[in-house]
Amino acid sequence: MSAPRRVLHVVSGYLPGDAGGTQLHLRDLCRAQGSFGWEPVIFTRQDGEGPEFEIQRDEFEGVPVHRLRNNFLDVDRFSLLFEHPGIDAKFVEVLEECRPDLVHVHHLTCLSCSILREVKERGLPLVMTLHDYWLQCPRGQRIRPEDLEICTRIERKRCLPCLRRLWPHLLPGGDPQGGLLGRIRAWFHGPGEAEENYAWREAFVKRMLDLCDATIAPSRFHRDRFLEWGLDGARCRFIEHGLPREGLEAPPHDCDEVRHIGFLGSVIPSKGVHVLVEACKRLEREGIVLDIHGELLDYHGDRGYGDRLRELAGDDIELRLHGGYRSGELPGILKGLDLLVVPSIWWETFCLTAREGALAGLPVVAGRLGGVGEAVEQGLALGFEAGNAGDLARVLERLCGDRELRREMAGKGGLVRSIEECAAETCALYEELRARAGG
Repeated sequence: MSAPRRVLHVVSGYLPGDAGGTQLHLRDLCRAQGSFGWEPVIFTRQDGEGPEFEIQRDEFEGVPVHRLRNNFLDVDRFSLLFEHPGIDAKFVEVLEECRPDLVHVHHLTCLSCSILREVKERGLPLVMTLHDYWLQCPRGQRIRPEDLEICTRIERKRCLPCLRRLWPHLLPGGDPQGGLLGRIRAWFHGPGEAEENYAWREAFVKRMLDLCDATIAPSRFHRDRFLEWGLDGARCRFIEHGLPREGLEAPPHDCDEVRHIGFLGSVIPSKGVHVLVEACKRLEREGIVLDIHGELLDYHGDRGYGDRLRELAGDDIELRLHGGYRSGELPGILKGLDLLVVPSIWWETFCLTAREGALAGLPVVAGRLGGVGEAVEQGLALGFEAGNAGDLARVLERLCGDRELRREMAGKGGLVRSIEECAAETCALYEELRARAGG
């Protein structure tokens, strides 16, 4: 039997401290890859006390993890957020120590995009999964924090003022709103330093991304957004994420009446929790409990979202903000719900939550938008117009009043793709790239 091939996964943060959707998908992928002859190793970033750029080595669930400390202590110019020679050098140390057969990058925020260049300079096959929009939009979601408007087009004249509010010390100068003064200055003097920096960032990221032998998009919608941006479609594969069934799969939930309506995920405005609260207030039913499971996070400086949700709910519905949870607690949380709602108002890349709910035997309701909308298209969830509280209330009222419909929607777990199927397709891509590179 041949020795396992080694894959080095690169990600912006990892378990147990960082447990977002990207990290949970990577954990599940690592668990499954051994069956296909691949041995995973992880390179990631962490913050906290200790020497800057020190590498801490440990294991998580038997997988070696190399954690690079980066607290941004030396970032005094915009370019260091995306191309950092010090981080590149530390990555090369790990690369030479691990000697992988292939590198699979998942996220480069808080690291350095030129890691991709270091991989290709050593002749290694390189894959990158596009987990969100960070490569296009440094905020990651292509949505304006102040008005929650989706940026349907990437326009530098809108991006730069938005990013100045995030990094005023790294993108100084210019009229922050654009406006007449900004246009006059640009006419006489050409683009300023901030404009040149942002234009450089976009061109640099595209150049680095073009080094990948293949990219992976977990939804067709997400792939299309990257093709619009200029990604090479011939090298971009659609490989849908899969989920582990063990511990999560449950018989279809059946209840006499709906009482507990649930939400799972980060409690931030772009996740649309306020839309769900407003919809539940419109239901002509008593005794509804809205269970919100997830951490209340700072959203680009906005720390008042939880208070606004409580104020919106008022005395009309019982709103329970349960706070964050560990992934091992998920089956118990889902067992306590009667149905699950995914009310996101941004272009989600995929939607693990809708699949988790379906596997757990719950009826799922989801907005027809972005990658979440594909769960509706697949029949996993009942759809509504994303962001429209009235339409969501209509669907919830229908579901609450129709037990047969609830039974039908609670039996959709078989439509959820398994992590083994996802890992098999991913590892087949690895083998294809290795063969193309001569092994």
